[in-house]
Amino acid sequence: MNKEELIELIDNLNISKEDFTILSSGALVIRGIIDKAGDLDIAVTKKGLSELNDKFNLIPKENGWYKVNDNIDCIQDDMINKKEKVEGYYLQDINMYLEHMEASKKEKYKSRIPIVKEYIKNKK
Repeated sequence: MNKEELIELIDNLNISKEDFTILSSGALVIRGIIDKAGDLDIAVTKKGLSELNDKFNLIPKENGWYKVNDNIDCIQDDMINKKEKVEGYYLQDINMYLEHMEASKKEKYKSRIPIVKEYIKNKK
């Protein structure tokens, strides 16, 4: 999904922007760091989780996450001190995401790490 598709997906959740934080590749797409994300991962407040469950009948996964639909997964986390506002949306803090990528063994992160480091360097 490109940025426009992600924003449409996010807006169709119909929950307050204060009640969710965009994570992972979705946060990179919103920032313009990468062009596409395969899905949307979000952290939601307790209120946001309740609202999503009322609207979408969330399906619990084994790892503490919930399946909202075929394109969206969520986890309950207020993300206090772990988010920043970009283009009107709360996104996972870029430095924290970089640390996560560097600690991970996932192959997809290897090509993203230098791009994210360059973004952080240019942001300052």
